[in-house]
Amino acid sequence: MLYIGFSDYSYKIHARIFCKKLKHCAPVVIDKDTAIIYQFVRINKIEKIRIKKRDFHILEKHGWIFIKWRKNTKAQTNTRYNCFTCVQFTKKMCGIKNIKIQTPLALFNYIRQK
Repeated sequence: MLYIGFSDYSYKIHARIFCKKLKHCAPVVIDKDTAIIYQFVRINKIEKIRIKKRDFHILEKHGWIFIKWRKNTKAQTNTRYNCFTCVQFTKKMCGIKNIKIQTPLALFNYIRQK
Protein backbone atom coordinates (compact mmCIF):
# COMPACT_ATOMS: atom_id res chain seq x y z
CA MET A 1 0.00 0.00 0.00
CA LEU A 2 1.35 3.41 -0.90
CA TYR A 3 0.64 6.68 0.87
CA ILE A 4 2.05 10.09 0.08
CA GLY A 5 2.89 12.41 2.94
CA PHE A 6 2.90 16.19 2.62
CA SER A 7 4.48 18.64 5.04
CA ASP A 8 4.20 22.39 5.42
CA TYR A 9 7.85 22.71 6.50
CA SER A 10 11.16 22.10 4.73
CA TYR A 11 14.70 23.02 5.62
CA LYS A 12 15.59 23.57 1.94
CA ILE A 13 15.77 27.21 0.90
CA HIS A 14 14.35 26.62 -2.59
CA ALA A 15 11.26 24.98 -1.13
CA ARG A 16 10.69 27.89 1.22
CA ILE A 17 10.87 30.35 -1.68
CA PHE A 18 8.98 28.58 -4.49
CA CYS A 19 6.45 26.42 -2.64
CA LYS A 20 3.56 28.23 -1.04
CA LYS A 21 1.43 26.11 1.28
CA LEU A 22 2.97 22.63 1.17
CA LYS A 23 6.74 22.53 1.02
CA HIS A 24 7.70 18.84 1.06
CA CYS A 25 6.35 15.45 0.02
CA ALA A 26 7.49 11.89 0.61
CA PRO A 27 6.17 8.47 -0.44
CA VAL A 28 5.32 6.02 2.34
CA VAL A 29 5.22 2.27 1.64
CA ILE A 30 3.18 0.33 4.20
CA ASP A 31 3.72 -3.38 4.76
CA LYS A 32 1.60 -4.96 7.53
CA ASP A 33 2.66 -3.27 10.82
CA THR A 34 5.62 -1.25 9.61
CA ALA A 35 6.02 1.56 7.14
CA ILE A 36 8.98 3.06 5.32
CA ILE A 37 9.17 6.75 4.48
CA TYR A 38 11.44 7.45 1.51
CA GLN A 39 12.86 10.85 2.46
CA PHE A 40 14.44 12.82 -0.40
CA VAL A 41 17.67 14.48 0.75
CA ARG A 42 19.47 15.37 -2.49
CA ILE A 43 20.15 13.89 -5.93
CA ASN A 44 20.64 10.10 -5.60
CA LYS A 45 20.41 10.37 -1.79
CA ILE A 46 17.20 8.89 -0.42
CA GLU A 47 16.92 7.98 3.25
CA LYS A 48 14.66 5.12 4.30
CA ILE A 49 12.99 5.86 7.62
CA ARG A 50 11.16 2.98 9.30
CA ILE A 51 8.12 3.98 11.33
CA LYS A 52 5.18 2.24 12.97
CA LYS A 53 1.49 2.93 12.52
CA ARG A 54 1.29 4.94 15.74
CA ASP A 55 3.93 7.31 14.37
CA PHE A 56 1.47 8.47 11.70
CA HIS A 57 -0.60 10.18 14.40
CA ILE A 58 2.49 11.90 15.76
CA LEU A 59 3.45 13.15 12.30
CA GLU A 60 -0.10 14.37 11.67
CA LYS A 61 0.05 16.42 14.87
CA HIS A 62 3.20 18.08 13.52
CA GLY A 63 1.56 19.16 10.26
CA TRP A 64 1.92 16.15 7.96
CA ILE A 65 -0.99 15.16 5.69
CA PHE A 66 -1.18 11.59 4.36
CA ILE A 67 -3.15 10.62 1.26
CA LYS A 68 -3.58 7.09 -0.01
CA TRP A 69 -2.46 6.55 -3.60
CA ARG A 70 -5.42 4.73 -5.14
CA LYS A 71 -3.75 3.26 -8.21
CA ASN A 72 -3.00 -0.45 -8.13
CA THR A 73 0.54 0.03 -9.37
CA LYS A 74 3.25 -1.37 -7.16
CA ALA A 75 5.56 1.18 -5.65
CA GLN A 76 8.89 1.25 -7.41
CA THR A 77 11.27 1.14 -4.47
CA ASN A 78 14.37 1.81 -6.52
CA THR A 79 16.05 4.79 -4.88
CA ARG A 80 18.49 5.52 -7.73
CA TYR A 81 16.56 8.10 -9.70
CA ASN A 82 18.08 11.23 -11.14
CA CYS A 83 15.54 13.50 -9.50
CA PHE A 84 16.22 17.06 -8.43
CA THR A 85 13.21 17.52 -6.11
CA CYS A 86 11.07 15.55 -3.72
CA VAL A 87 8.12 15.97 -6.09
CA GLN A 88 9.98 14.38 -8.99
CA PHE A 89 10.99 11.47 -6.76
CA THR A 90 7.45 10.94 -5.50
CA LYS A 91 6.07 11.08 -9.05
CA LYS A 92 8.58 8.40 -10.14
CA MET A 93 7.61 6.12 -7.26
CA CYS A 94 3.91 6.51 -8.05
CA GLY A 95 4.29 6.27 -11.82
CA ILE A 96 2.88 9.75 -12.51
CA LYS A 97 4.09 11.24 -15.79
CA ASN A 98 2.34 14.61 -15.74
CA ILE A 99 4.96 17.28 -16.47
CA LYS A 100 2.77 20.11 -15.12
CA ILE A 101 3.22 18.89 -11.55
CA GLN A 102 6.27 20.67 -10.12
CA THR A 103 5.34 21.62 -6.54
CA PRO A 104 4.00 19.62 -3.60
CA LEU A 105 0.73 21.59 -3.73
CA ALA A 106 0.21 20.69 -7.39
CA LEU A 107 0.88 17.02 -6.58
CA PHE A 108 -1.51 17.21 -3.64
CA ASN A 109 -4.29 18.64 -5.83
CA TYR A 110 -3.64 16.06 -8.57
CA ILE A 111 -3.88 13.15 -6.13
CA ARG A 112 -7.06 14.50 -4.51
CA GLN A 113 -8.72 14.71 -7.94
CA LYS A 114 -7.89 11.10 -8.81
